[in-house]
Amino acid sequence: MTKRLYMTRTMIAVFTLWLSACSILPEPELLSVYQLPGPQMQPLAAAQKLPALRINTPQSGFALSTPRILVQPEGNRLSSYKGARWTDPVPFLLREHLAKAFSQQGLASNISTDEHALHADVHLGSDLQQFLVRYEGSQPVAVIELDVRLINPNSRETLAARSFKVEQTFDNPQVPGVVVAFKLAADELVAQVISWTILSLQGFETD
Repeated sequence: MTKRLYMTRTMIAVFTLWLSACSILPEPELLSVYQLPGPQMQPLAAAQKLPALRINTPQSGFALSTPRILVQPEGNRLSSYKGARWTDPVPFLLREHLAKAFSQQGLASNISTDEHALHADVHLGSDLQQFLVRYEGSQPVAVIELDVRLINPNSRETLAARSFKVEQTFDNPQVPGVVVAFKLAADELVAQVISWTILSLQGFETD
């Protein structure tokens, strides 16, 4: 056998093995990335100018700190929608939704987030407890639960605290329908948080 013939047969064998390997590799997962649609808040007729307010990224457990779109089909079992993700981890999505909602209500000059680390008279901190789809029988429900607190950063005093929970039922169980349901639930949640914040900070005096 000549050297040239040997090399040719070797290359054919390697190419055949490569084709065989390619045939057993799994198909890459097609991934669709979804934005949480922004809030649609109406400006307040006579917007109360809040003290400088910093909205901190909500704290959360591991499951809620990822960009996965979570679903609780039954019991305590958590899963996620296959091939679908949010653009950012859930706490960042909710922080931006809150900041945009405060801005749309005419409070923008006093609003910042922990991403910018600007001075603020009051911090809005929170713990994210739920941001998932839960099934009640055959009915899907988008659930957002957030424990919120207003903190004086100078004294570390908690000025006010409250838990918010919004549940939004919907009929389209496909991911686009899920995204719309979360948008509606998030809009309702931030509306409640804004009203409570304005009420809680009435008469607050900066140091």
